[in-house]
Amino acid sequence: MRSETEILKQIMDMAAGEPSIRAVIRTNFLPKREYQHSYEFYFVVDDVEKYENDTFKDCFGKRILLYRGDKNYPEMFPNTKAHLMVFEDGITLSIDVSDKDTFLSRFNREQSYENVWIGDTYKKLLDKDGILPEIERLEETQTLFGCSPSEEEFLGTCNEFFWVLKTFSEYTLRKELPSAMFYLNIAVRDMLNKMLRWHIYLQKGTPVDMGILDSKMEKLLEKELFDLYKKTYPTADYDEIWKAFDAVVELFHKVGYVIAKKCGYTYPEETEKNMLSFISNLKTDIGNITEKIFRK
Repeated sequence: MRSETEILKQIMDMAAGEPSIRAVIRTNFLPKREYQHSYEFYFVVDDVEKYENDTFKDCFGKRILLYRGDKNYPEMFPNTKAHLMVFEDGITLSIDVSDKDTFLSRFNREQSYENVWIGDTYKKLLDKDGILPEIERLEETQTLFGCSPSEEEFLGTCNEFFWVLKTFSEYTLRKELPSAMFYLNIAVRDMLNKMLRWHIYLQKGTPVDMGILDSKMEKLLEKELFDLYKKTYPTADYDEIWKAFDAVVELFHKVGYVIAKKCGYTYPEETEKNMLSFISNLKTDIGNITEKIFRK
């Protein structure tokens, strides 16, 4: 496997010899992680369309995958050609290509579309024409979470949680597995994770680095709560899905009460009681319908 020094030399040699590349910035300085050897760069060029095709095919070694993020998600990459590459020796390499104004818009956090996959650490490596200001930001701020909810935000999150929980339950009761699992693992979990982030911040008292997609949750959450959190991930068995439902409700309730007490709010206990009763009645109604079908 190539070393970081070797990768940097390949990038700089290629950029130095290519007239259209006017500046190189290294981005997204990821912490050292086991099984991850990833390097990300930004090329400022004078002809973005030149990089529409597979420009880097033979530049950096034997490649086993090219993924074009700009083609699949153009809204995330305005005026940018995003080449994400995996190489046979275990290296992954990402090169985003755009003009100066597009890069500065991203560096200055002016782009409206939030992209959790793009880090915000930068270091300028090459600037052939002196066209860029000083570009260096080495502290990652993207994943820091450091706020407590307003009462309106807290209650809004609770209400959204119970709404998407109801929708998840309906899909589960109809045995529409893809939709049920989508709601559980996306819509419901979004609200649960938001509540857990508030809880962790309020417990710590200082901003916390949650990691991309809350990847550091296990290290930050109390063991008892994370053990319960693990139970919110079911297999594709409907009995197991309902056990996950119970774990989600219990965890949201526990953490929500703690947050409400710390912030001086009132947890919407009546809403929770009524919504869980509503879902319970749905289960009974569906059960009665199913029983009638089988009797026929």
